[in-house]
Amino acid sequence: MIVRMLYIEAEDLTTLLYDYKFPKTCNMEFNTVCIDFKKTPGYDHEGLQLEVSQHSHGFRRFANIVVAVQRMKHRHAPRGTEFSDDELISILLENVIEERVTPVVLVDTIESRPSVFRSTEVVTHSVCDRDQKGFVLKQAPLELQAVVLQGGNMDLKVNLNLSTYVSRSFTDSQRRPVALGIAGCNLYLSCSEAGGDPILQLEEVTDADVLKTIDAQGEMARFLFLKRDEGFGATTLESLKFRDWFISTAVEDRRPVEMSKEEASARLTTFAVKPL
Repeated sequence: MIVRMLYIEAEDLTTLLYDYKFPKTCNMEFNTVCIDFKKTPGYDHEGLQLEVSQHSHGFRRFANIVVAVQRMKHRHAPRGTEFSDDELISILLENVIEERVTPVVLVDTIESRPSVFRSTEVVTHSVCDRDQKGFVLKQAPLELQAVVLQGGNMDLKVNLNLSTYVSRSFTDSQRRPVALGIAGCNLYLSCSEAGGDPILQLEEVTDADVLKTIDAQGEMARFLFLKRDEGFGATTLESLKFRDWFISTAVEDRRPVEMSKEEASARLTTFAVKPL
């Protein structure tokens, strides 16, 4: 393949550049000379045509170059000491640093669940119903009774430790989740189902730490009640697990403290709950 190359005669490069930038204002005649060279190994200039116009009178041998590029299939440039943008990208892609991804393991702890209630404080309270009956602990069977206390039997009254709880999922501003423990012992009130209806029980809890966090979806939810202050010293204690069922007392004296519906006419569901 024959490649057309440029041949320029000039006294020196400075003269050539000077004459190109500041041509003389005289009449000049130019002849076109095309010189063929064999294809240089490693370079492909197919489609490149060069025309050289040479001053016929030797006027400082000024050359006018007209380059017409018909098509360039391959372009090869002498390599310098710097990398081109494309070369840098290729190097980065070929030598990319392996990213080490450590998977995040989500540990399902009871504290991370939105339905979990956490204990915040414990305060001892005095509790009596609207007829001024207080709670008395009976051993056989193990139960609480509502008794009118007078004079010398006032020391039979038991007080309740109210442990208040908070939860991210519980947003009822009128009710406060609480656990109810008998002051001075490890007995706690709980509400469980028996015979199709919720019943109030006393359960012994030897390790109080198990009540610090309670999952509302778990079995320990039986220890939680919703304390609601209705004004004028009236407070209701509703089961969290069995909604619309409340701690109540009978109108008669010395009867067990039980669970009942709020609308039950023979039961008292409001109490005077006062911190000590």
